Amino acid sequence: MKRNLLSLLIVMITVQPVLFGQSGMRQAGFRMGYTGEIFYQLSNEAGNAEIAYNALLGFRNNGLQLSGLRIVYGTAINSISPDLYFAWGYGGHAGFMNIDRHDYYHDSYGFQRRQFCPVIGIDGWLAAEYRIREIPLNISLNIKPYLELTIPQYVRVMPFDLALSVSYIF
Repeated sequence: MKRNLLSLLIVMITVQPVLFGQSGMRQAGFRMGYTGEIFYQLSNEAGNAEIAYNALLGFRNNGLQLSGLRIVYGTAINSISPDLYFAWGYGGHAGFMNIDRHDYYHDSYGFQRRQFCPVIGIDGWLAAEYRIREIPLNISLNIKPYLELTIPQYVRVMPFDLALSVSYIF
C-alpha cells in the first residue's frame, strides 16, 4: 500500500509539467507538527493573489493519510517584510489508522488487538510564510484544523494542528 502511494506521488511530480501549460512555482518539503507530513505544492499567480494546490502525505497513529488543499496567498505585507505572506485554504483528507486504544476525554479504552480504521475528513489551513529569496527556501508557521470521521470509531475534531513547515523551491 505504501509503495503504491509513493509510486503515485512520484508519477504526479514527474508528469505535472506536462499537464500544466503555465509554469508555476513548485515546492516540496516537510511539515513538523501533530501530524508529520511531506508535501508537494504547485502555485500560480491569479489576479491579486497566488493560488496553490498542495498534496500532503501524513503519518499518524500507525497509519497513512493523503490530503489535498487549495491555498490562497495574499500579497506580501510590505510594512513588516516584503517576503512575509499570509495564507488561508481548505481541503480534505482520506486514509487509515491502526489503533489499539481509543481516548475519550480522560478515559482510555483498549482493544484486544489493533484495529484497521479508515479515515475521511475535511481540513482548513492558516499560515504565515516567510520566503527566503537568496536561497530557494520557504519557512511557514501553519495551523491545519480538521474534522474527521474514523470508521467504526468516532468523529474527531482537532482545532489546533500547529506545525512548522520547511520547503525547497524548484
